[in-house]
Amino acid sequence: MSATVCRLVLLLSFVAFSVTTQAATGSNESKKFVPTHEWQEIKDGQSIPEGLHVRINLTSGKKEAKLLDKSDGGPDSSLSMVPGEEVKDHQVPGSSDETVGGMRLEALKQALKDIPANEYKQEPDDGTRFKSYEQIKQELKEANVELKSDSEIMTDLFSRFDGALQQQTSANERQELDALFEDLEYLAHQIDNALQFIDRGGVEKIIWPSINRTGDGVTRTKALKLLGTVVQNNPKAKVALIERNGGSNLLNALGRATTTDELSAGLYAFGSLVRKFPFAQKQLLTPHGYSVLYDVWEKQVELKVKVKVLQLVADLMEDYRSAIDAEQSDRTTADQYRSTKLTDGLKRTEFCHHAGEFFHRQKATLIPEDNLIDDVVKALKVCSQELCHEAWSQSPLFRHTLLVLRNNLDHRLDEDGELSVYRKEIMRSIDDLLVDLYGQPKDEL
Repeated sequence: MSATVCRLVLLLSFVAFSVTTQAATGSNESKKFVPTHEWQEIKDGQSIPEGLHVRINLTSGKKEAKLLDKSDGGPDSSLSMVPGEEVKDHQVPGSSDETVGGMRLEALKQALKDIPANEYKQEPDDGTRFKSYEQIKQELKEANVELKSDSEIMTDLFSRFDGALQQQTSANERQELDALFEDLEYLAHQIDNALQFIDRGGVEKIIWPSINRTGDGVTRTKALKLLGTVVQNNPKAKVALIERNGGSNLLNALGRATTTDELSAGLYAFGSLVRKFPFAQKQLLTPHGYSVLYDVWEKQVELKVKVKVLQLVADLMEDYRSAIDAEQSDRTTADQYRSTKLTDGLKRTEFCHHAGEFFHRQKATLIPEDNLIDDVVKALKVCSQELCHEAWSQSPLFRHTLLVLRNNLDHRLDEDGELSVYRKEIMRSIDDLLVDLYGQPKDEL
């Protein structure tokens, strides 16, 4: 703030104080304040001349005043009265002769109105204030620090990938290939990078050659995980993959997988593609597609992978129902989901029967797995509401399995105090499903 602005602000502050004092006390010449160079108390009703140093004594709480010294902004100070002006008593507020330091009060107020709230002086940009990307890059290079954009990193990974894929005969080469997959997967988490990966031919150059490698389950698994990351929550990437016949290739890879890790990666990629994408569902959820999914329940893999199939179907059914229910607000989306004929396809392929058989067969494996029981029961409730209520309500084996899991949870409530609350929640979920399918029990469970 300039010196002129400072002066105007301080003068206005002084005006406010003197006008307030004068209004409260009135003019009283008999009690006129005679200033000296020492602090003196201002009595009630006493008027004071202009140009004094006024303060509030923090110890006594009294107002005090004295003549201005040079160190306080006296005659030689920029805060003093305008040179040549005599010290005058304050005029009565509202008088046409009100002045402060030789300036008319109204003129002073108007001048202060014209002062902007904040004044910033912007330095001219002569091209030296900000450095370009190339300048920063060169400076870092000189300091032995290399800077690359995501696009440049992807270009480098692409150029190294083919050689690493063909030459991996040692542990070090295997490690290099794994690192390439890890870096590509990290980049693909960003939507723009995922689209760039597809546009550069990453599906054709990296995904399919890796998925089709016979006898190299590790590479196939990493390629499926990378593919899932590329299309997850990325509508444009999903469309691009379908246009490249990626759906059928992915389904075939899922059908060939036999290990827990590869199947898990394959289901992740398949689920990422078909969730919230009715066009892909219409293409892939055919009798063959359902058969590939149901076959996972028959494979010798960990239970958590098999549960993912049930969760995927439940998620698809929830998306389908939500879209149909919202038809009035979004008719186009509802029509797209209706065209998949999801419920008809599940009925024709006897999903309820296959799911019920899987649930019963895995009873013993599920018993010690609280988290998996929770996941399975939640998925079964969705499927029951939308599709399988009639079939499961007439199945004694289905009811028996639910009761076994519930009673086992009940018996294990005291094993671990921290888990008791969670197990009670699962039991309530099972009870809700039992009531929904079979009605209120006549006897205690």
